Amino acid sequence: MKRYLLSAVLLLSLPVLLAAQSRGSYFFENSLLRSKLNAAFAPQVRYVSVPVLGSTSVDIASNVGLGNFLFPYHNKTFTFLNDNISADTFFSKLPDKDPYVTARVETDLLGGGMPVGKNGYATVSLSVVGGGNAVLPSDLLRFAKLGRTADTQQWDMAGLQGSLYRYASLAAGYSHDLGALVEGLRIGGRVHLLVGLSAAEVNLDRISVRMNENLVSVNLDGDGRLSGYEYMLQDSFSWRSLSKRMIVFSDIGLRGIGTAIDLGVEYRLPLGGFFESVNLSASVNDLGFIWFNRKLKDLSYDGSFVFTGFEDLSPSDLSGQIGRTVDALKDLARPDVSDGRSLMQTLTPSIYAGADLPFNVYAFRMHAGLLYYRTLGRDNLMASYGLSPFEWLNLAASWTFLGPAGRFGFYAEFIPYKYVSLFFGMERAGFRRNSDHLALRNFTDSFSFGVNVLL
Repeated sequence: MKRYLLSAVLLLSLPVLLAAQSRGSYFFENSLLRSKLNAAFAPQVRYVSVPVLGSTSVDIASNVGLGNFLFPYHNKTFTFLNDNISADTFFSKLPDKDPYVTARVETDLLGGGMPVGKNGYATVSLSVVGGGNAVLPSDLLRFAKLGRTADTQQWDMAGLQGSLYRYASLAAGYSHDLGALVEGLRIGGRVHLLVGLSAAEVNLDRISVRMNENLVSVNLDGDGRLSGYEYMLQDSFSWRSLSKRMIVFSDIGLRGIGTAIDLGVEYRLPLGGFFESVNLSASVNDLGFIWFNRKLKDLSYDGSFVFTGFEDLSPSDLSGQIGRTVDALKDLARPDVSDGRSLMQTLTPSIYAGADLPFNVYAFRMHAGLLYYRTLGRDNLMASYGLSPFEWLNLAASWTFLGPAGRFGFYAEFIPYKYVSLFFGMERAGFRRNSDHLALRNFTDSFSFGVNVLL
């Protein structure tokens, strides 16, 4: 009964802890879905994922927050563009690298795992993955702040880019104990069949702006590709239309096909003292690509805009001049769209390497671990302490001290002998938030949760 009362308390805590990530499960030997992090891991129990709820994970990271662009001044808050905010104050808040935001969401639609023979374990899953990335050049922000007042007449900026993707993955994995050959050694692998649902990428290689007393000229050079998305631009101008999305999802369908593999290894070196062993492990996931070859569009940016002022300020002609200027700006932002070539999108691999020391204190199973991981193109190093007060309960706390931002993590997993298993956890950096829960500084938020049936 105590087991189920405790699980109910954990479930009631879920809304508070929904900034979680299953990396907290990495060092728990009985954790159900840690094979997603390392294909060599195996829980040695049979399970079936509850459709859609079996496992959901979300990662989002950025090296900037609202505090990089909003500043207090005389009990009021102004954007960095306000004249009350000095350029030095704004520039001191910009990160060393160009501001970016990146995100990834993965949801298992179906899944399961079971022991195979004496030394093997097999898993299968069907999941949907989506995400995106955006980079804003720091030079573009400097131009926005200084372009009207600085002596510089020529601004050359590069690096404005963005991407979106969605795909489905059907994966089959197998882990095998090689203790008969090398004591403590276990290896594993997983093969993914990928179905591309949509992809978009836009890169502006050059934004050149020239300003003086007589004219303003802008030149753009760049390209992009779309598959499963449509490019849209309002024909009629209004300030409200500026908030309309220029790239929207068109419809659901197969746009391409691809493949990927995951590889993992685990080695347990026995120790004869307080620590039972030192467990070493490493894995690389998502080594692969998707070849998009349907409903492709190529985008090409090669335009210019020149503004020399309004010649006639009379009401009869001013509105027409404004309209022509707006049309010229729209032409600058509108790329040439043509039937596209095939697009190969390489997946961003994730890498894990861990070492942990399991030990017992009275009847409690514990571990201390160190995990390096690279996800979303960023390096991270996490220290973890785990506690299993009962065989059916895992609890862990972690601190990531290398990465986009230092962050605290929590993980909890309820694994009874049968019936329903559930897990959730968190990683969070940037605890300072505004009333809308938006980060004030650079942040990393991750969460995962899942419900599975034990057989």
